[in-house]
Amino acid sequence: MSDQGWISLYRKIQNSFVWTNSDQLKLWLLILMKANHSENKFLFNGNEIFLSSGQMVTGRDAIALEFNNGVKPVQRVSSRQLWRWIKQFEKEQMLSIESTSRNSVITVKNWSEYQQPVQQVSSKRPAPVQQVSTNNNDNNEDKEPPVDYAALISYLNEKSGRAFHNTEANRKLIKARLNDGFTKKDFQKVIAYKSAEWKDNADMSKYLRPNTLFASTHFDDYLNEANTYIASQGKTKTTSDGQRQGKTEEEIVAERKKHAEEITRRAEERLNNEHGD
Repeated sequence: MSDQGWISLYRKIQNSFVWTNSDQLKLWLLILMKANHSENKFLFNGNEIFLSSGQMVTGRDAIALEFNNGVKPVQRVSSRQLWRWIKQFEKEQMLSIESTSRNSVITVKNWSEYQQPVQQVSSKRPAPVQQVSTNNNDNNEDKEPPVDYAALISYLNEKSGRAFHNTEANRKLIKARLNDGFTKKDFQKVIAYKSAEWKDNADMSKYLRPNTLFASTHFDDYLNEANTYIASQGKTKTTSDGQRQGKTEEEIVAERKKHAEEITRRAEERLNNEHGD
């Protein structure tokens, strides 16, 4: 990671428990600054490691060395204590940790939400003419923003209640659909729609997984279902008393139930045929 550039820091950090402990705050800021701004490969202890945005690779000794750099001996914090704090960050849903016998990969939760590229508007130009930074750490306007695989996997986990990892196999599925011309918003539509439809269905919830949702044989169908549903919602305006115009509450509930049952039936038929269940 480059030592140049910048990160975003929200004022609401003042409401976090780390704000009351200067060393914990320093550790959190160190993690944010060391987190990778785009996917890349690194050598750590002689091993090549693939990292996505919002991730960093470290170990107890490595994090202690960076944290205590330039600090007087009496004020240094032990690697054991630093790792206890990092585990506390994980418990507070600030980050996640994947450890092996050789290293640990730390993933900052909601990295894409807090570290989005910021629009920089020049005061010397008309408002419509904007200078846009596409890369926080490098401030390089010539590069296209990288695909944030970790953010999409995190979104899937959030909506589905599962715990998938940012693996090479999952990245390949996402990249293949992006190469087909689909967008990040398309992925979010499919994930949100199918999660809402299948999450509480014991028979279908097992299909809330990347190799089903993002497969070439499924993705376009699922996206069309999601778009059709969104369009139907847009056409049904609500009145001030919360009912759609011309329909009773009972009719609305019955329509929703019938629609959900039909979608589930079609999905079950298609998936059972393809997966042999």
